[in-house]
Amino acid sequence: MTPPSASCGGVFIDAGFQEVIFPSLWEADTFLDKIGVEKERQMWTFKDRGDRNVCLIPEVTGIVQEMWRNEWSRGKGNPDRIFYVSRCYRYERPQRGRYREFTQFGIEMLGDANKTRQDEARDLLQLCLTDCGVDFTLNDNVKRGIGYYVQGGFEAEALNLGSQKQIAGGGTYPEGCGWAIGIDRLLLAKYG
Repeated sequence: MTPPSASCGGVFIDAGFQEVIFPSLWEADTFLDKIGVEKERQMWTFKDRGDRNVCLIPEVTGIVQEMWRNEWSRGKGNPDRIFYVSRCYRYERPQRGRYREFTQFGIEMLGDANKTRQDEARDLLQLCLTDCGVDFTLNDNVKRGIGYYVQGGFEAEALNLGSQKQIAGGGTYPEGCGWAIGIDRLLLAKYG
């Protein structure tokens, strides 16, 4: 199986997406009160040399929202359709399908999060997962455990994974809509 970042990257570039690379270290305030109590407890936070509260990023959408609000929405030529591959970190008990360090591949469509864009985001997720050759079910109107979603989210599940069956998730938030695939779980779903 070719990872989605390799097999779908060309599809996203052809659809007007730009690849963005995010750092693994970020200001913790970006995520606090937005990602839910459980995930907040799983953040790796610490003080840097400037006594700022920083963290290893637990996910990417919070960074994208902040960048859109503070920078990208203000100028011409800034990205409004992006894709990324990023290492993320959560302080959880390691087990099959749950890791302290994991990889996300995702897209974010910023600006107007109308029904057409939401449908396009779901279609692109289905295209990526189908292209990867994994059996999945897409569930709409899922209550996501992340505080920035404003409408029902959606999740893709690989039933062969048991209790850790979610391989992708996304939804609509004030700045746009998007999703992320957990590459580690995707590989488990495909190869066991």
